[in-house]
Amino acid sequence: MRIEGSVRSNLLAAIASARRLRGRPVHQDTVEHWRRLADHGRGGNGQPHGEMVGDLVAQLETELRLVTGPKPRAGQIHSRMK
Repeated sequence: MRIEGSVRSNLLAAIASARRLRGRPVHQDTVEHWRRLADHGRGGNGQPHGEMVGDLVAQLETELRLVTGPKPRAGQIHSRMK
């Protein structure tokens, strides 16, 4: 993932956006970008980034759950589509 600026500043911006968008529809591309950013912050790309961002990653993941809601289990998928 290529990001402009520091991982920390990108995580802070994503957290602020997610908080601002609570209760509103969020485009799937935005949610995917936030998920990739959280993964990048955890070091999921295999490259250390030299910043202490664990707390920010946890905050973003919490906001993602609030924005997207809990992931439906297999039996719930069809009932939500009705």
